[in-house]
Amino acid sequence: MKRLTLALSLLLAACAPVVQGGTSAQSTSKPALQASFSPAGVIWLEGGQVWLARSPGFQKVNVRLPGPASAVAWQAGINDFTPWAALTAAGLIVTADARPVSVPVGRVVALSSSRVYREDGSAVGFDGSAAAVGSAGLLGAPDTVLTGSDGLDYALQGSRLYRVDGSAAPTLLTTGAAPFVYASATGEFGGVGTANAPTLATSTGRYVLTGAALERRDAAGVLLASVPHGAGMLGAVGSLIVTVQPGGKLRVFAPELRELTP
Repeated sequence: MKRLTLALSLLLAACAPVVQGGTSAQSTSKPALQASFSPAGVIWLEGGQVWLARSPGFQKVNVRLPGPASAVAWQAGINDFTPWAALTAAGLIVTADARPVSVPVGRVVALSSSRVYREDGSAVGFDGSAAAVGSAGLLGAPDTVLTGSDGLDYALQGSRLYRVDGSAAPTLLTTGAAPFVYASATGEFGGVGTANAPTLATSTGRYVLTGAALERRDAAGVLLASVPHGAGMLGAVGSLIVTVQPGGKLRVFAPELRELTP
């Protein structure tokens, strides 16, 4: 880990920051806890610190970065997933694993699984290229971005929900979106839905963190299972349901909500 910190520090010194006017749900108020989930594991951000827990062991690792992070996400590749963190003050994104890569991209505020969103609403790819994502962006910084089940990006600005595909101007879908957005093939907005609490939709049910419990419901909304659970974030890691609570408490569940030991 010391070698990772040293390597990232050298990359920061070599790359002058570019200052420009930036896979689970996040709230529009930029919560103290952010999390992103993929088949490879979970990465989360709290108080500027980044943590990573890879499947199947889910051993928590504090990723030592040369500055506070502002956003995290898994970049979806063809056969793999790469964890990234945004260092807004430095104008960089960096890989959050043992293969440090640093890319100057400007002042980033949000990451999806394929795009990096900057303060002015423009987006680039994880390689820093605007051509990789198309020229159309948002007007102003998004509060939340998420890649939907259809492979397109969706962005929240306050209660306004946009669909972003990069080839045309963003499409305003609603001005009354709920504060949490989640990927769903049957969502009311195409590839996503919105909810008033962190929500996950899978083939085995819809999971919701109410603040007091983790609930599993069927397509009709019938409660199938419930376990006591505090506020946090949730997502799917393969077939598992994984949650992260403030303070870095990690819990792992089978689809029927049988708790497993990480």
